[in-house]
Amino acid sequence: MIRVAGIQIAPVFLDAQETWKKLEYRIREAHENGADLVTWGETLIPGYPAWLSPSGGAKFDDREQKIAYATYWKEAIRLDDSRIIDEMKALAGELGIMFMGGIVEKEGGSTYCTLLTIGNDGTILGRHRKVKPTYEERLVWADGDGLGLRTYPLKNSRVGGLNCWENWLPLARASLHLQGEIIHVAVWPGSLRNTEDITRFIALEGRSWVISVSGLLRPTDFSHLEETEFPMKEVMESTHESWCNGGSMVVDPTGEIVSGPLVDVEGIIYADVNPLIAIQERQNLDISGHYSRFDIFRKPLSDT
Repeated sequence: MIRVAGIQIAPVFLDAQETWKKLEYRIREAHENGADLVTWGETLIPGYPAWLSPSGGAKFDDREQKIAYATYWKEAIRLDDSRIIDEMKALAGELGIMFMGGIVEKEGGSTYCTLLTIGNDGTILGRHRKVKPTYEERLVWADGDGLGLRTYPLKNSRVGGLNCWENWLPLARASLHLQGEIIHVAVWPGSLRNTEDITRFIALEGRSWVISVSGLLRPTDFSHLEETEFPMKEVMESTHESWCNGGSMVVDPTGEIVSGPLVDVEGIIYADVNPLIAIQERQNLDISGHYSRFDIFRKPLSDT
């Protein structure tokens, strides 16, 4: 059995170090409750760029948008030069558990939506940059690559993951299925309307265990910021609705919700995963094995 834990919390928005402290506390809590794999939402550190839609993020050469982006870039993480990454690796090794969760990564002057995987020995196993940011996300995140489309061993199983709407990409899912994925991690900024259908669909399609883990983002989560560093503060505080409301859940290979959904509150969802249940369900439908036709499901040949 593998115990998975999905941590649903709000970031200390645009403060990477304080968000990491908050996340570390929850990781230790998950460890105390027996977790083997800990996950958290898309770009939790230092937060999802939710300001783009309400503040007109597509304005060209706009001073306020530039200021917000620079603050966002400043708080983003370099994988090869970061105190947070060093502490994260040390914690995974200390606790002996695997991490797979969202950060904003930076390289050069660009930022990436990155799903980071750290093994239970404290080594970075891989990083997956979102291959195509969605709609307005393209105003802050650069395109990713295929280097992170991998699965990783955990006990007698393999774990893979995708960012947000990547989970709707059939070929992205298929690339993980073909690597023997048993546990699928889907990370989201936080919305039940996103997780409630796709989580069950992925589980039923792949006969996989699926953990969808989301974040929260509420108007009060911007109160600590100064407008000089984040000019959209007033806009983001001016609603009573949450920008991101969570929706974390775990679904088993039969499509049954076994944990969650967790909505509008911080907390941790847990599930005990039996990999053999996935194998049992694949006896009659294995899309990466006997129920696929690799001889014909490929790029069509040219007529010439």
